[in-house]
Amino acid sequence: MLEVNPHQLSPRIARRREFACGEFVDAARTIVETYGFQGFSLELVAREVGLRKQAIYHYFDSKESVLFEVVYAELSRAAKAVAAAVAPTTNGADAVEALLRSYFAAFQGHTRLFQLSHTVLPTFDLTRLMDSGRLGRLRPLNDLLLAGVTERVTRDRGPGASPDEARRFAFTAYMSVVGLLTMKALVESAGDPLRHEDEALLTTLVATHRSAVQTRSPKP
Repeated sequence: MLEVNPHQLSPRIARRREFACGEFVDAARTIVETYGFQGFSLELVAREVGLRKQAIYHYFDSKESVLFEVVYAELSRAAKAVAAAVAPTTNGADAVEALLRSYFAAFQGHTRLFQLSHTVLPTFDLTRLMDSGRLGRLRPLNDLLLAGVTERVTRDRGPGASPDEARRFAFTAYMSVVGLLTMKALVESAGDPLRHEDEALLTTLVATHRSAVQTRSPKP
């Protein structure tokens, strides 16, 4: 979004701006789900909200800026789902299973949104796009995703357990479910779906990580 100092806006104008930005982002999400990234255009976004394309540039400086907001919304939604699923768990094994299952569920049936947020975003000009403001919004999502598993695994491993090691374990679990979703998106886009059912693959992934919860790297 275009940088605007909220203190320079009246509360009414600030609310109107937030609402308008939200409408454009919701419309962009719909376009991505319908046509994919390759079929995405600001013309279609404008048509979805019933405005001219030029109106979008009052709030966003580029197509990539609009898509970043869609990506942020999707990653935030998934991270919050993980945090909510992990919260009631009381041990590391249940926590890592909650992470794996909830993240998979967040993008199941939303292949195009997953592709945008995990495989298309890195193709943008990130040096320009990822300013300190956007990075500052993304970084807290890491804790939503990983902190619950990290805390429970560290506790389960007992005195002297390394929180850093537990965090790496949580991160590799997260990356494994991202890998499964990436492979599903790849083969489904090619019209050649995986031979195994989603639940069978997810169950194997969960079993592998549950058994690894108590594992600790040997001390040098």
